[in-house]
Amino acid sequence: MKGTRELIDGIAGQATLADIRLNSHVTRVVQSDGEVRVELADGDTITAPTAVIALPMNVLNSVEFEPRLSDTKRRAADERHAGAGRKSIVKVKGDIGNVSVLAPEAYAVNWVVTYAQGGPEGTWVVAFSSNPDRLPMSAFDDTAGMQEALQPLLPGVEVESIVGWDWSNDPLSLGTWCIYRPGQLAGILPDLRTTEGRLFFAGADSAIGWRSFIDGAIQSGYHTARHIDDYLNNGSR
Repeated sequence: MKGTRELIDGIAGQATLADIRLNSHVTRVVQSDGEVRVELADGDTITAPTAVIALPMNVLNSVEFEPRLSDTKRRAADERHAGAGRKSIVKVKGDIGNVSVLAPEAYAVNWVVTYAQGGPEGTWVVAFSSNPDRLPMSAFDDTAGMQEALQPLLPGVEVESIVGWDWSNDPLSLGTWCIYRPGQLAGILPDLRTTEGRLFFAGADSAIGWRSFIDGAIQSGYHTARHIDDYLNNGSR
């Protein structure tokens, strides 16, 4: 495997009956007359016997559902999970070797670890920040800010470039990896998986195993697909 991109391309290549649409913002999902109608921001509409809702927990309320989703699902989206850390892939000058450095919560970067060594061409490291507000960065291309943040962990390191995304402020995610707040594991997790009419729910946020990871998303999607297959083959059309 060459990474997530190859996995996605492999899945898409096998989905020969799928109509894959990117950058298609869903605004409304309606269940009526034995079907699900999905309305898009561009005015287009898609209909199907069932639908899989794989939205992150934090953005469930950004789509209008008719009938409305359960009180628990809507409350979960209002409360949000606590995942708000930041993961940055950073290229630094020179070969700094295989490193793994941990720092207390009060630091701007709490863990930095070597991702790939490139010899004199530079080293790629992964930098995790539990509280992005502590990062002295104005944006992901702020190499000076990241260099300042890394000094307590890697003194003298020189940052050349940064790759990353501000998932917490992206309106299509509003958070990073799912970390439940106190009480949410027992209070909301079971309902996040509960089918509502012709709507089936999947995603890493509610996975049975490896929650918050792509492994959990795959596991959840697999089980949800099996449930839909049973639903349709039992005459519920």
